[in-house]
Amino acid sequence: MIRILLVDDEPDLLDLERRILEQKYGFYTVTAESGKEALEIFQSQQVDAIISDYSMPQMDGITLLRKIREINNAIPFILFTIREKEDIAIEAMNSGANFYVQKENLPQVVFAELAHDVTKAVELFRAEKNLKIQRDLALANANAKSLEETLLICTRAILDVSGMEGVAIYLFEEKNLKVSIISGSSELYTSERVQSQIQQILHSVIHQKTPMFRDEEDIRAVTPILFEREGIRSDGIIGMTHHGKTIGVVHIFTSSPLNTYGLSLQRFITDIVVQVSGYISDRLAEEALRTSENRMKAMIRNLPGMVYQGHIDEERTMEFVSEAVFNLTGYYPKDVMHNAVRSWGSFINPQDRVRILEVITRAVQKNVRFRLTYRITTRDNKYRWVSEQGTGIVDADGNLAGIEGIIMDITRQKALDDQVRMFHTRLKTLFMLMAAGCLIFKSDGTIRNTILVDLNSAAEKTEQKKKSELIGITFQGLFNKADPELLEAITGMLEDKKSRTLQKCAITYPYGKRYFDIFLSSSPVGYERTDLEIFLIYNDVTNRVLTEQQIITSLHEKELLLKEVHHRVKNNLQIISGILKLQSMRIQDPRAAEIIQECRSQVYTMASIHELLYNSKDIGKIQVEEYISRLVDHFKQEYEGISARLSLRVSVDPDIVLDIERCIPCGLILNELIMNAVKYAFQPDGEGEIRISFTQDASSYRLQVSDDGQGLPKDFDARKSQSLGMELTSQLTHQLRGKLEISSEKGATFTITFPKTEEGRIKT
Repeated sequence: MIRILLVDDEPDLLDLERRILEQKYGFYTVTAESGKEALEIFQSQQVDAIISDYSMPQMDGITLLRKIREINNAIPFILFTIREKEDIAIEAMNSGANFYVQKENLPQVVFAELAHDVTKAVELFRAEKNLKIQRDLALANANAKSLEETLLICTRAILDVSGMEGVAIYLFEEKNLKVSIISGSSELYTSERVQSQIQQILHSVIHQKTPMFRDEEDIRAVTPILFEREGIRSDGIIGMTHHGKTIGVVHIFTSSPLNTYGLSLQRFITDIVVQVSGYISDRLAEEALRTSENRMKAMIRNLPGMVYQGHIDEERTMEFVSEAVFNLTGYYPKDVMHNAVRSWGSFINPQDRVRILEVITRAVQKNVRFRLTYRITTRDNKYRWVSEQGTGIVDADGNLAGIEGIIMDITRQKALDDQVRMFHTRLKTLFMLMAAGCLIFKSDGTIRNTILVDLNSAAEKTEQKKKSELIGITFQGLFNKADPELLEAITGMLEDKKSRTLQKCAITYPYGKRYFDIFLSSSPVGYERTDLEIFLIYNDVTNRVLTEQQIITSLHEKELLLKEVHHRVKNNLQIISGILKLQSMRIQDPRAAEIIQECRSQVYTMASIHELLYNSKDIGKIQVEEYISRLVDHFKQEYEGISARLSLRVSVDPDIVLDIERCIPCGLILNELIMNAVKYAFQPDGEGEIRISFTQDASSYRLQVSDDGQGLPKDFDARKSQSLGMELTSQLTHQLRGKLEISSEKGATFTITFPKTEEGRIKT
């Protein structure tokens, strides 16, 4: 499309000219009503031609023409006037006008002539401009030093030729079109949403191999987001090909609503894209070559050895050696190439030279690679082991031109190999001398194909068979009479590759049943690491197991015996309690009957402990909470009348466990303190509450009995008290190595604190 700057001081006439030129001849026009306005537009916008009226105030058409020529000497300029003066025409042509058109003719003739002149002038202008752009492009590209510079130069050339406002060049990266450079667009252009629509039309143009030039209507229909987000009203998409290979796409665009693209403009745009494609393709090839060379240099530089090209002769003459020769020998490449200072053959140990030449010659004759290991002497007279791999070089005629390869320092590897061999020997010795049996299986991951491949002397002794008889047997075949847990362990390990440990696993042999502690482990082996090597180490613990069984049997017998003792003691104590009860029924003295009743309570206190121990899983420990609950329940049964008017509240830490040596004194103390509270704390037939608590902290136990009765006498002293109950409580507290505290506030409170025990002994 041709973009015209139309200048006329008559607005109506200017509008008429604009509509005719746009609607009938397809031009795009920019209008100005004065010469001054026209100059401002020309300096800020790109146009292809200028059509100006001659007769205008302040600045006529000739003056405007001269000023335009000062800025641009080539832009087509057509003078449009009604005057028929020959001198004006001559002046206009002398001032640089391309054509002179008179308005007096019929309008259709005038505008047809005007359109023809404009088109002819613009095509000539564009052709000259394009030739210049192409020359400048070629020159600029020749001086470009990178792909980025070439792309920037190409975008400028495309914009100059097309007259568009923006251009984007897409290149293929791993079969995907990526924006390589963009000019004249916002950040939205490269957004994922915009690119999703652009990519479709780009691939369509590549597939059809035909350029596409679109107007506003086409853009709205196919890629509406370009119009909505970027304000693009006209664009062109041209595929970039070079030597039949598509390398990318050019997208040119503008916000100006162009109705049509002239064939000449399409041709110019296509031609410049073809030229650009060649330059970019060449630059891509150069970049690829440079990248390849850099990669090759980097690869050679980073190889763990010296790369070389040389000849088969006694001196091993080198045409090329990499920089790694310095690390290998202490000499620079220039010292070794062409035997300048030293030949490669002079580095080789004299004992190895003849062998090396023979091996290389034979391999080259057979057209196969050769591999060598030998010693060299460095610049500082140190020995190094090297590994050399190489092959022959053949010229275009098939004749041997030399050899090439790589030489690597394997001194450290050689030392490590020696160490590995030494360790292997040691491990094999340890393996054979292990006291525990060791079996090595190879498996494909299934129990059916888990085959014994090696075993040590201890395993031979255990199985009572020679190694030759056992190699090749399956795991199931070897351990078909083992506990099921062994088969379960090996099956689980084959699934999750985690080690297993079994204790006291029984295996039945023809010579009897044996018990083993077994350890199972696995490790992947093979080229693809799919097979497993399974290690089974089994230690005969039959004697230990039998001894443990004997001990357990003995302990069980002793436990039964001890429980029987507790049972009999409890029964005897109950008999004593029964006898005391019968005696109390014959005694008339209330005081004597009360004493017998107290004795019966004390006997029950001890009998309850033996009953608990008899029924306990741990015959040495008593749950204090259960024990105190029994005592309280027994008191309520024996003293039914008293318990009806007195309330007993119990709070015991359920985690407290005592041995019999501690529990009996605590029970007796508790019995005495409860009886003491019943007898002395309350008025006859009076109501009240007795509270019992048993708690613990990190180092001690705390037994407390309190009441809300009338309290103790002011002059009460436990040490001077003649009460048998208080004397018994004091002695029992001393037995516990505890401390008795008495207080009398809102009743009486007795607190016994005694230390915890450790292994049956009181902490000191």
